[in-house]
Amino acid sequence: MEEEKEIKPVDTLTPYEAARIIGKNAEYIRAGLRANRFDFGSAVPPEEEGGKWNYNIIKSKFLEYAGIKKESDTSENKNSEQKEIH
Repeated sequence: MEEEKEIKPVDTLTPYEAARIIGKNAEYIRAGLRANRFDFGSAVPPEEEGGKWNYNIIKSKFLEYAGIKKESDTSENKNSEQKEIH
């Protein structure tokens, strides 16, 4: 019998947080998600007229889109560079 692996929650960003990272405003992010122009997240329309849209931005995908490497990627690169120097 296979062991079940623990499923960890995915880190997400709000449109405001994402916009600040790339120097845009939150409406830029929201409009792009509603128009399916970005692959780092999604927009879900309101169920009721006059309701609010819901936005899901996957942090790792957004940082990749923005050209920002995760800290772990940076530290791994430093370690491999140090190994090559010695």
